[in-house]
Amino acid sequence: MDQASQGQATQTLAELERLRRRTRTRAHGGAWLPALGITALLLASSALYHHPFASTYSISVDSPYWAGLPDEQRDPLASYLFWFLGTPLLFAAVGAWYRWRSRSLGLRVAWPLFVGAGLGVLLLLAVLAAVPTQEHQQPDSLSSSPGHFWLSGLLTPLLPIAAAVVALAWAERSRGLTVAGGWITVLTVWLCGWFPMGYLPGWATDILGGDLTGPLDGSPNSLGGQVDWRPGIWLTLMALPLVTFAAIRGVQSWRAANGG
Repeated sequence: MDQASQGQATQTLAELERLRRRTRTRAHGGAWLPALGITALLLASSALYHHPFASTYSISVDSPYWAGLPDEQRDPLASYLFWFLGTPLLFAAVGAWYRWRSRSLGLRVAWPLFVGAGLGVLLLLAVLAAVPTQEHQQPDSLSSSPGHFWLSGLLTPLLPIAAAVVALAWAERSRGLTVAGGWITVLTVWLCGWFPMGYLPGWATDILGGDLTGPLDGSPNSLGGQVDWRPGIWLTLMALPLVTFAAIRGVQSWRAANGG
């Protein structure tokens, strides 16, 4: 093969690779909308709390945490309806979005997995909440019992959102969404699993303070502490990776649509 033919072959391969990347970008370019929708749902849930951002000296916490986080909610019924109506409505809007994109671009994404995962965990939450259990009282100490940990950690409508984000990450082949879903899961289990919200065990405060002797020998030197932030701040932190992802993916989608 002469030099001219080799150059043409290289140019052809480069063009094919460019088209492949552009097609992939267009196929997965619509993920910014569900990410933005979930962000809006998370931030809007701040209104379910009596004091979403302002400090308060005392709170009354009911379990299950229908508002999402273990803090004083305005009305448990309003919280329940917000998540059990708002989440399916969001999924319906996302499904309509993906169907429209499929008809317009001829490219499909496995979005039903996103909807199925979210609704499945939401249904599981409703079933678990309906199962009769012994009444759990708030513990006197800062850390709760293992039974209270698992009950509180599971009975929150934030976990269906986290499951949906992880499923969307798989459908969209997105590491950013995987990180966002994992971040929401970790924060939710931590904040809902111990009381008060934001509790730090002794070994964690030792590590944050630079003292590794206690955690290494299994006897923490600290009694523990608390990150005393309000629900609105935690929900904003949960949404930050989604906002970042939506902004980046939205710009990429716009560039791909305009030949960039």
